[in-house]
Amino acid sequence: MAKNRYYHYFVEGQDEEKVVQVLKTDLRCIVPGKVQVFNVIEQKLTKMRLMSLKPDTVVVLVFDTDTGKTATLLDNIRFLKTAANVKEVLCVTQVKNLEDELMRSCDIKQIRELTGSRSNKDYKHDMRGDSHFYQKLKNRNFRFEAFWNSTDKTFQEKGIRNDAYKIKCDKI
Repeated sequence: MAKNRYYHYFVEGQDEEKVVQVLKTDLRCIVPGKVQVFNVIEQKLTKMRLMSLKPDTVVVLVFDTDTGKTATLLDNIRFLKTAANVKEVLCVTQVKNLEDELMRSCDIKQIRELTGSRSNKDYKHDMRGDSHFYQKLKNRNFRFEAFWNSTDKTFQEKGIRNDAYKIKCDKI
């Protein structure tokens, strides 16, 4: 991580917000930065939203690929690249979604196993309310090297690659 460089994460939803917070704070395996819920696949960024960014900010976009939608995302990337206070734009593709990423990187067959939830539907609520979620990841042999490590063909064909390696810290 370069000196005087700030990181700002735009994440799709509250689940991603929770996971990014755990990865940067409890597990210390991604570079720290501000985390803000904003769905870059569905919503367009505005100048007003970017006004709070500090100069030389690296913007990290975390999003699911299951919809296959790229038009708004591409507009947002172009917009960010023209912003004076944005140093770099990084994309973190969750192939197909966050749950699939967690299942690939933990020793679980269903997402509910990660939190001990009664059903897969209860998992989200249970995960968000868990102040020791990082411990659940560790208990299920979370392999960070497998997390955010996949690519999506549709997005790749549009020039959107997975830049997750650029925010991963060397040691957990």
